[in-house]
Amino acid sequence: MTRSQGRQTLPRAPLRRVTGATAATNLIILVGAALGGIVSARALGPSGRGQLVLATLWPGLIQIIGSIGLQSSCSYHIALWPHRRAALLRWLRFIIALQAIAMTAVSAATLWILSVELRLDRLLAAEYATWAAGATIGLYGACCAQGSRDFARFNMLRLISGALPAVLMLVEAEALRLTPAEAGAAYLIPTWCSALVGGKWLYRLGGLPDGEPLSPQERRSVWSYGWRSAASLSGLTLNSNADQLTLGLLVPLRSLGIYSAASAASSPLTSLVSSVGMVRLPTVAALSGKEKTAATRRAVRQATLSLALITPVLAAALPWAIPFVYGERYDAAVAPAEILLLGTAFSALESVVDDMLRAHGYPGFVSIAQGAGGVITAIGTVLFARHSLSAVSAASSLGFAFAFALAFARLRAATRRRPTHRRPRWPAQRTRQHTSRLAEYAGATTRSRGTGSVP
Repeated sequence: MTRSQGRQTLPRAPLRRVTGATAATNLIILVGAALGGIVSARALGPSGRGQLVLATLWPGLIQIIGSIGLQSSCSYHIALWPHRRAALLRWLRFIIALQAIAMTAVSAATLWILSVELRLDRLLAAEYATWAAGATIGLYGACCAQGSRDFARFNMLRLISGALPAVLMLVEAEALRLTPAEAGAAYLIPTWCSALVGGKWLYRLGGLPDGEPLSPQERRSVWSYGWRSAASLSGLTLNSNADQLTLGLLVPLRSLGIYSAASAASSPLTSLVSSVGMVRLPTVAALSGKEKTAATRRAVRQATLSLALITPVLAAALPWAIPFVYGERYDAAVAPAEILLLGTAFSALESVVDDMLRAHGYPGFVSIAQGAGGVITAIGTVLFARHSLSAVSAASSLGFAFAFALAFARLRAATRRRPTHRRPRWPAQRTRQHTSRLAEYAGATTRSRGTGSVP
């Protein structure tokens, strides 16, 4: 009993420090992304920003699908099998290289089609043909650090790819007349820097002695979790970007640029709240029983409290912040941003719920929830894209709300405490139970009389 209580209470202080450090990292990345978005929006205008968004969305989707969920599986199994980390990384070496090559080929073909059909800048398309490969390698490093609970390295890798682009963007804006290709390079270079740092670390870890290679059963476990995670992460990407992916094919790039500014203005919620799930996932995955349930509920409560404190502030600031920050050319983004803020609140909570579902070994259900939300968003976007960006925002928010409701219901079912003795509902059942108890009592009395101490 003492051991169980110690496992519940002792890790809380370190967890709070790590969560705070990860939240601070998310805040820095958020500020960097905001600065980069502001500089690119002002320098490129709605049309140039639309080109940049179109060039980043499709490689991002290719990267998520092509990873087959193995990054998430890597994080989960390293937390579950810390003594098999080197063997797992050695097995992943060839797979990572193959994924990077395949993603580059698919990205190049997709962006070439977009440059022909939608007049996407060809230099920008050529640059982003390599983005998915760099992002994949860097993400493997970050997920390995997360599973190992090395959150200093985890946050460092994320800072390189998340905060450094803003610095490069500011330098380019001051020194040059910023073009979409130059803005794309500001995001591409840090991505490959993070890939080089993370890849070198993974290579060194994979060379450590760690017993036998992965057994066929262990490999099946990694693949199984990966396939389920791939479905969930693909659903998450589609649910998050279905509106912009569809808009890019239906409306002018200027409208896409305005809508992306509205989406970026309402996005800080997810970045700030998701740190709770990032830190809690490996901890919850390593627990079991009542401890796992209690840790899950603490994570959801902490995310809800953070959301309740941040959302009203953002809602009050958006009407004047968007024209002031992005410029008067983005006045039309205010109304969609206010509507998207509601959907972003559900998305932020859902990110934590999804991490908890993965920690409980249910990554596959996340795909059902996210896929359902993505379908609602895509249908609404197709119906309203040529009529109103605010209506598209409402459809996107409805998709996020529906996906959160499904995921939360599944997590609640997974952590529900079932009573060991249930009272029968019907009189006949109560009578049978009463009769069986009388029989047990009579038998126990007879046995006690037969084995008593009196000769």
